[in-house]
Amino acid sequence: MPGSEVTKQKLRCPECEANVRSDRLEAHLSSVHPGVPMPKELKSRLNGVARKAKAGKKSRAGGFWTRGRIVGVTVGVVVLVIVVYAFLRSPGSPHAQNGSPAPDFTFTDLSGTSHSLSSYQGHPVVLWWVATFCSGCSQGTVVFAQSYYSQYRSAGVTLIEVESYNNLGQSGPSLSSFASQNGYSNQAGWVMGYGSSAGMNAYNPNGYLDVYYVISPQGSIVSSGQGLGGSFGIALSQAESS
Repeated sequence: MPGSEVTKQKLRCPECEANVRSDRLEAHLSSVHPGVPMPKELKSRLNGVARKAKAGKKSRAGGFWTRGRIVGVTVGVVVLVIVVYAFLRSPGSPHAQNGSPAPDFTFTDLSGTSHSLSSYQGHPVVLWWVATFCSGCSQGTVVFAQSYYSQYRSAGVTLIEVESYNNLGQSGPSLSSFASQNGYSNQAGWVMGYGSSAGMNAYNPNGYLDVYYVISPQGSIVSSGQGLGGSFGIALSQAESS
């Protein structure tokens, strides 16, 4: 029986036999029958009623958190967190994939001029991500200058050689020193510059060394790989046939 109903039980007054609410019986005796003490039996019964009411309140309070409700609330909180995270999370940069449009990004050449990859559409491009401390990148640049530059130029294929953002966090020679030491002198059809963080996130999010992409005149990625120094001929053929 709910506590509010228990305290409203009627008890019979021992003097006038009036029906009085249990929680008001003691006040009734003192006001209507002054000097008449509360009979021990009724006092004991009244205390029992009070204990039942108190126990009922505790039971209802504790009973709310049943196992089912706890599980339900937990699941609800987890779902809410996931929804909020998905809503607030900033969309990431599109990642470069073979057969997909090449994500656009900007880079700055050695003279400080800004370029966008999309501005080279209409001609095949080989995009090469290097680091100045990378020996394979250095050797590959020398090979390109000595053996492949003229072939790329004749085929109308542009080589864009960009330093991975912040040189992948490693020390090394400056990009201008790297360029002059390895045969670059701002030749037409060969652009060298500094890659942006957005470009890195799209093309080399794991920070690998010597990563390259072959991009068609329509701006789609034809192929990709690692170690361009040994693949200049293959990349050229893929660019010409794109």
